[in-house]
Amino acid sequence: MSGTNSTSTLPPDYELPNYNNCADGVSERCPVEASLYGDYFNLGACIFFAVAHGLALIPQLWFGIKARTWSYTLWLVIGTIFELMGYAGRIVMSSNPWIYNAFVIQLVMLILGPTFVAAAISVTFKHLVLWYGREHSFIKPVLYPWVFVGSDLFSIVIQAAGGGVSSVATASDEVKQDLLDAGSGLLVAGVVFQMANMIFCGGLMLLYIWRRRRAIKQASGGELSNAAERRHRHAEVPRSSEKKTKMFVYAITVAYIAIIVRCIYRIPEMQMGWGSTLMQNETTFLILDGAMILSSVWILTAFHPYFFFPFLGKNTEKYLPVDKPQAGIGTPEQHEMGSVLNSAAEDRLEK
Repeated sequence: MSGTNSTSTLPPDYELPNYNNCADGVSERCPVEASLYGDYFNLGACIFFAVAHGLALIPQLWFGIKARTWSYTLWLVIGTIFELMGYAGRIVMSSNPWIYNAFVIQLVMLILGPTFVAAAISVTFKHLVLWYGREHSFIKPVLYPWVFVGSDLFSIVIQAAGGGVSSVATASDEVKQDLLDAGSGLLVAGVVFQMANMIFCGGLMLLYIWRRRRAIKQASGGELSNAAERRHRHAEVPRSSEKKTKMFVYAITVAYIAIIVRCIYRIPEMQMGWGSTLMQNETTFLILDGAMILSSVWILTAFHPYFFFPFLGKNTEKYLPVDKPQAGIGTPEQHEMGSVLNSAAEDRLEK
């Protein structure tokens, strides 16, 4: 933010430009350079990101209802709406950067939106473990939502508190620096926690993959398909193809990494302080935040579980194989994990 080299030439009653005394918009007294972001937002870019997120909501809701993937859809839709609202706030600020309500909306929504998108990915981990075989996991699948999504919620609370405190600090005629610093600290802490949590949870899933691959190599002949298939080769109901499930895993992995990249950018941006050169660089923001999250949103929409992983939906039984004793095969009790149908009933509360 721009300032003055000396306060000695200022009138005694002079007030620095802020959201209260500049409510009428940009003027000689309230230049755009003195605003938090130091310039007008790019209107075309803001409209593009707002429209792109808005368009994603239509297939998200349609596929979510059809597949009954309530948790996945809820988190993804909330995150997408938050992103849409954030860029709507920036559209308003593109003509007048001194509109306080628009500033608060874009600040809070664009901080919180990615965490909800990350939570949509987190809810899939339990179901992927159930599909591929819980015996390779260190923790019970029923605990996955508590560990993965629960930590996402904690991150949301921290970041929401930071956004709220920062908004209060800039609401009065005089910026309350102590509150502003506290809000900045909470925002940084929330994003740092989110990034650390995502790396930790991603590490758990990588460990799961490593343990499963090791088990495959140790199996006779090395021919071991997904857990449901290898335990229920004589099922009478359809299930997702392993190829589509792998595509789904690759898709959420790319989206997951994109969100982590966004967190890595956001940490120094907030740490450097309000009005820093990094915060005022809109191009960097649009690439490392805007594009990363928009890509994640559309990847999670295009590779929706409705097509690629129906096992995530509420109609789990439709896609689960059924145990049937077969001649020369053995009874269901002899399977290494037992009936997946029973597991689904046990874990359905988390869906």
